[in-house]
Amino acid sequence: MTTAKIIRHRHKYHHYLNDDLKSVKEETFFKIIFSDPAEFEFFKKWCLDNEGKYDYDKENSCQRGSLPKIESFKDEICWCDIMTYYLLHISGYRFYSTIHPYKGEVYVKSEA
Repeated sequence: MTTAKIIRHRHKYHHYLNDDLKSVKEETFFKIIFSDPAEFEFFKKWCLDNEGKYDYDKENSCQRGSLPKIESFKDEICWCDIMTYYLLHISGYRFYSTIHPYKGEVYVKSEA
């Protein structure tokens, strides 16, 4: 059995003016982790085949790549959608569990 995890990483930016908090901005980034390194290479190739690029900046914990163009997604889309679509509809994984507190999901695929 192989596993895949979609991990959420949040960055919060606080904007102060003269020690007064003016705004808080939060950005969420997504990282995908496979127990089988070959699966990761398949995912990256699938992204390229669909005019995207998976490029996660480990040092800054953020996404630098471009989203693949998938016919099913026409409006708002993010890496979470792409990763879930790939795992469930392209590579044969199934949902297994969540990572609490809402830090991602775990998917599994049985070896045939």
